[in-house]
Amino acid sequence: MRCYGCLKEISSKSQYCPTCKKNIFDNIDIKPLSFDKEEFYTFRAQNTDRMSISGVQDKISLKFSDNNILEPAKANGRYILKPVPRSHDVASKLGDMPANEHISMQISKQIFKLNTAENCLVEFKDGELAYLTKRFDYQKIEGIVKKAEQEDFASILGYTEELQDKNYKYESSYEDIAEGIKKYVSASVPAIEEFYKRIILNYLISNGDAHLKNFSLLRYPNRDDYILSPNYDLLFTSYHLKDEPAITALELFSEYETTAYGAMGYYTLEDFEVFGKMLNIPNKRLVKIFKDIMNIEPEVYELVSHSYLSDEAKEAYIRSYEQRLKKSLLYYIDSYKFKKESILVNGLSL
Repeated sequence: MRCYGCLKEISSKSQYCPTCKKNIFDNIDIKPLSFDKEEFYTFRAQNTDRMSISGVQDKISLKFSDNNILEPAKANGRYILKPVPRSHDVASKLGDMPANEHISMQISKQIFKLNTAENCLVEFKDGELAYLTKRFDYQKIEGIVKKAEQEDFASILGYTEELQDKNYKYESSYEDIAEGIKKYVSASVPAIEEFYKRIILNYLISNGDAHLKNFSLLRYPNRDDYILSPNYDLLFTSYHLKDEPAITALELFSEYETTAYGAMGYYTLEDFEVFGKMLNIPNKRLVKIFKDIMNIEPEVYELVSHSYLSDEAKEAYIRSYEQRLKKSLLYYIDSYKFKKESILVNGLSL
């Protein structure tokens, strides 16, 4: 079978490879959960007011019992569990949601090499798969587990439903988030490049929900400075929301509009170069980033083909990624100079 974490082929005697077992579960042997989805919803209904996990997707917190069994937790959980939703007001093809988030996160970690929350799939006791992610706001320091201070960018930038409206998470821009990173992260140069790559990833996987609350800063108890949190909550949203209007959850720029965007109505190479330079990323680094993106395309498709998505979802994921890459991200107008840089990879040039 394929590891429920990294998707590599492993012995059928185990659900996780040794590396995933160590990184996700601290080397604890994991078996299917001791409860099913109906029991999941019973626990969630009984503890909704007590739990502090943000967001609207169905989820509960888990922790290890004294017998090393993953069980629902009312407080201090170390994992977040998201099953196939029972229903959704506008989304469809709900059965693929756990595998969709899992493969999106694995692309982030394995292929884009981004700092990404540890994650995997896990079985309910009846065999149905759910998505599981390890909370990154806890850290073991000198043998003691301590909770980090975490602030998402809605809070950092002062966006609330009371001050704006119910869509406050979508009212800002990625440029504003970048300015917040520069202001609050001491090692801002690598953090900005990491953030830039995350925006490109979200664009390529057609994630229309990478809003203000899905980017955060962390400060661990043994540190005085903030760092950019690992990547989290990634999803190919367009597969479930066929009428999704958003090109991206937020605008790239606060006020600026490129010539290409004005002509095409979506972001292209010009937008991402201008955005990169606005973030003070050197041109040589931008060229390398785009070379890497062109090189990893086959790896993305291979990993998707090995995922636990349905065949229909796999085809849709690959088709959407290819379209976003070649017809959107790498599109340029003839007068645009960035294409003249020496980017030539596998016969494909900008």
